Formats: sequence, structure tokens, C-alpha cells
Amino acid sequence: MSYSTFMPARNGHIVQRLLISFDFIFALVFILIFAIVIHAFQYHNALAESDLYRVLVGLMDGAVSGTGLASDLHYDRDFGFGYLAAFYALVDSDTLRDPDRLMDLMNQIGFWSMLPGLLFFWCAVRLVHGSLAATVALIVFALGPMIPELATSGHQTIPMFGFLCAGAALLLLPVTGWKAVLAAAGGGALLLIGMTIRGELFLALPWLVLARVDTRSMRRFVVSGFQRSIAPALALIAFIALQHHVESAVNATVTSTVSIYFRESYSWITIRPGLIYMIVGCGFATVAAAAVAFLYLGWTTLFTREAPINRRLAECLSPLALIVVPLLFFLPNPVPTRHFIMPLAGMSILIGIALARRPAVGRVTALCVAIGIGAANQVLAEVARLPLLRVNEAQSPYLPVPTEYPTATHANLGWEWRRHAALVERRARWQAFGEELLTSCDTHVIVLSDEVEQLFSRLYAGGTPVEARRLRIDVDTGAVPINPALRQDAHAILVGEGATRLTGLIGVRRGKTFIMLEKSHLWPADAVAAIMANPAYAEYKLIADPYTLSKYDKTPIPADRAPRFGCSDSGG
Repeated sequence: MSYSTFMPARNGHIVQRLLISFDFIFALVFILIFAIVIHAFQYHNALAESDLYRVLVGLMDGAVSGTGLASDLHYDRDFGFGYLAAFYALVDSDTLRDPDRLMDLMNQIGFWSMLPGLLFFWCAVRLVHGSLAATVALIVFALGPMIPELATSGHQTIPMFGFLCAGAALLLLPVTGWKAVLAAAGGGALLLIGMTIRGELFLALPWLVLARVDTRSMRRFVVSGFQRSIAPALALIAFIALQHHVESAVNATVTSTVSIYFRESYSWITIRPGLIYMIVGCGFATVAAAAVAFLYLGWTTLFTREAPINRRLAECLSPLALIVVPLLFFLPNPVPTRHFIMPLAGMSILIGIALARRPAVGRVTALCVAIGIGAANQVLAEVARLPLLRVNEAQSPYLPVPTEYPTATHANLGWEWRRHAALVERRARWQAFGEELLTSCDTHVIVLSDEVEQLFSRLYAGGTPVEARRLRIDVDTGAVPINPALRQDAHAILVGEGATRLTGLIGVRRGKTFIMLEKSHLWPADAVAAIMANPAYAEYKLIADPYTLSKYDKTPIPADRAPRFGCSDSGG
């Protein structure tokens, strides 16, 4: 039922003319249905995860203080300066100063970036592996457990993925001569934009290099690999140059480097749970199907003669690179599961190739299998939900908070629609707690929480200006922190002396001073006891976030140190 025609194989790859096909129409209809469903579940008065609130607070502080990109409150400026700069250049100041309007805009950017991203993903895969493989890959990818939840909010990963796939569609075009030069220039420019939105895009560059590499001989492999590396390499070099230019302009240093990341994060202790998070985020059925597809493709490549071995090998190299390279990078940092969006894309392509390679399967059957994998992911996520939660609760320091539908914040466990509703409920609780803080009758309040940025963002409610900065309180607890790396904070302000540190934010809103500190940075020490022992904060009232209590919170807050609420937030 395809209306596209085929050109002869080039460099061991299938090349198709860009004509309308059944698969293209099916892909468009699928994306439309996906958009309608996801739009119904979009976040409106909240963001999906804690990292997004860190972005939110940084953007608002840059707008209120007038420092823009130079704001010390920015999160992930080293690898996301383009995303932040676009807000300051394109968004009006009233929106940048209002958390509710800015959250809505961030969520809209995420949603409207996902739709063209899916279409360009289909186009890029089709150019190399054919339309049926592309349609199967699209379905498996979009129905991967992490994607529906990711698309309901506005993380930078979504527009990054869109620019990656748009750049890939240009770089993978079967053109030569001046057309190839123009495609490479355009593709490289799109990759550069994507990297400035989210620097992890560089992990996908091996995919782009290998997707059309010539495998007919070792010499051709090296030459074509070098040629295909030019545009991605220039994009990466330009990104690094821009990165250092931005950091120089804001009078800062690059603190988030790949070497620092591996030195501080990589260990067998983090890799083992990383594999579990990857499987849960990509989907139990997706991972199993990708493993079967890999074995099938390996067998047919080595032991059958249906096509030249170089062509079969060329098909598999690029999706394997898209799986392995990002997987190795993010295994020690698996939370949240969106870190594995590229391995999910690679697995989806492998499954698409395997189903398209078997003519006996048929187009309709292949599409049904793809949809079935998405459905099986939901069933298996629900089956695994309670057992995995019990394992997590046995090891987690946090005290469980009763909810109608227990699920995990950072792992895609359970029916997606029910998990989404549970996460919305959690964010609404912190939102209400943050609103209550605004009615404090006391002028000096310390809030102990592990959702500092969401609570702190409420200080800007209604566009109220806030004088804000980072804060680090050194306290002598006599205990070594569980994670010593948490003590390293190049942006923090030193207050007092001691061996252990409480980090957070301090903001002055309408004459009232709020200090919000992350308790987990002090574990296993008790944050309340540490603050009460510090005379510098004797005038501050204390309140603990009731939704992030842990086994380390052992000291009750005395009645005379508890704040009072219900007063006007007009200040004094």
C-alpha cells in the first residue's frame, strides 16, 4: 500500500524518494492522536519535575535582578545557555517575573516542540531505514513510558530532541554536490541550536555519523566516516566556543564538565540502579523487544545471505550507537528517566528495522506489534509498580506520604494516566504549602525541604519582586555527609564555619526574609538540630516540609520556634 518508490541502494542503505506513502499518512494521524491525548493531560499550574523549578527560579531572578544570564540562581547554564537566553530575548518581562505565566509558557514550549520532533524523527529514520521501519520506530518511541509524561510539561530535552531530529533529517538526505553542502550546513546549524538548549545532544552525534557511513570496505568506511563527521564536529566545536564565551560574559567559570561528571558520579553503586531506571523509563516490553530485535538482526547479518553483509551491518551500527553511547553516559545519573530518551529512540529504530526486514510479518502486523509493545509497557509497569515500590521504600530514607495511587516520582511505574494524576496531586500539595508560606506573620522564616525551588518560586507569585541569592550554611554536626560530592557548590555563599553544609536559597519578599534549605545535603545529620544550635539564626522561625520528611528528621520544632500563618502577605 506504499505510494513511495525506491532508488538503488547507496552505501549499503535503503534510499527512498520523498513521495507520500501510506506510512507517512499513518505517522501523521498517529502524531495527531498523540497530540490530542497528551494535550488533555498537560500540566497547567505546575511543572513536572524539580529540575524545571530550578530553571524557573533562575529565569525569574535574572529578570527581576536585571542580571539575565549572569544570575547566580540559574540551573544548568553551562549546557543550556541557549534555552535561557531565548527566554530573555523573546519573552516579555511581565511573563518572566510571574511564576504562573512562565510555567504555562514553559509547558507550551515542551508540548509544541514534541510534535515536530516526532515528525522529524520519523523523517530521519525513513531516510535511512525505510518508511515502515520509521513508522514502527515512531510508535514504539512515542509510547515509551517516559515520553507521554515528558510531553505534558516543558523540559529542555524536548526542544533539544526536536532540533536533533531536524538536523538529522537534513544530514541524512541522499544528496551530493552543492546540495549536500547546504544540507550539511543547515543540519550542523540545527545541531548547534539543539546543543545550546541541552548540551547532552552531543551524545547522539555518533548516530548521525554512522547512519549513512559506507561499509563496503574499510577505506570507504574511514573516508565516509570522516566526511560525515565534519558537520557534527564543527557544531560541537562551535558549541564549546559559545559556552566559554557565555561564561566569560557573565564572569563565571564552566563548572559542569564531562570529566567532573565522570569523576564524581561513575561507580558500580550508581550503575546497578541505573539499569533498572533505564528499563522502567524505556519500558519493559520495549527493552525486551529491542533485545530480541538485536539478536535477530545479528543472526541475519552473520548467517543469512538475503542481502550483502555490509548493508545489513550498516543498518545496525547507527541505532546501536544511539543506544550505547548515551546509556554509558547516563547510567550513573539515571534520575529522572528522561536521561534515557536517546537509548529509547535507538531501541525503537532497532525494533523497526527488525520488523521491516521480515516481509512475512506484513505492514499491518508490524504496526500492530508496535502498538502492542506500547500497551504491554503499561501493563508491565502496573504489574511491577507495587513490588518495586516496596523495594524502594525499604531503602529510601524518606517517610512515605499516603496517596490514593502510590507511584514513583522519577520512575515510570503504573498506568501512565494514574501516575500522572498522582504527580499532579503531589505538585499541588507543594504549591499549596508554598502559598501558605506567603501568609507568614513572621518576618524571618527558615523552611527545610527537598523541594526548595518549587516552594521558593511562590515568593514571586503575582510578579512580586524578590531579592534572592544562593546560601550555604556551614554547621559542625560531627557527622560525615552521605554524599560528600553534595558539599561542592561553586555558586554558594559561605556563612559560618563547620564541616558540613546546608545549601539553599534566601529571598526577601516585601520585607520578609525566607531561607529555604535542602535537608538531604546534611544527611545523616538532623537539619532542625543543626539550625537550632546556630545562634546566627536564633531569630528565625522554623518549619519543615511535611511532604519530604525522612528518618533523619528526629528533632521536633519547639512551639516557640514555629511560624504563624494567616497574615496578609503585603509585608511590613
